[in-house]
Amino acid sequence: MKKILLLLAISLFTVGAHAQKDVVSVADMIKIFQAKTLQMGKQVLEKQGYVYKGVSSDAYGKDYNWVKNMNLTSDFLPTAMGRGNSSMVLLAQDGKTVYVYVFNRTAFAGLQSQVKAMGYDMGSAVKGDKSTLICTKDNQPTISFLTLQQPLPYCLQITE
Repeated sequence: MKKILLLLAISLFTVGAHAQKDVVSVADMIKIFQAKTLQMGKQVLEKQGYVYKGVSSDAYGKDYNWVKNMNLTSDFLPTAMGRGNSSMVLLAQDGKTVYVYVFNRTAFAGLQSQVKAMGYDMGSAVKGDKSTLICTKDNQPTISFLTLQQPLPYCLQITE
């Protein structure tokens, strides 16, 4: 029985570690956010297997878009999910926000673990809205975790 439990624990740890490996790290996202440039985004993300997809536009402005293990429609919506954890990274053209969208809870939890390990105050859910968690740390950007709806269910957002 102990061997089975140990094997199960090792399997869960391995899956959790893999979930964090194929999604860009929070530290790298902060680096992109602080540089606020398309060039830094390309430099960091393309080394990790992300593919640049161009500039999208919506009511909030324009964003540079990268994807990994997935593709986008012409309207920049997720499609054709591949093997591994699919993720999408957006850098606001004005450099004020970076978004990381993931599509499963394990990857989302992995991002939250990284933020906690970086010494951020994990705060609490916004009053009346349990789907938003705001994390802060002195002299560092604010990181928010948002639980949304399909087609973009989980989002990490970095702002000032």
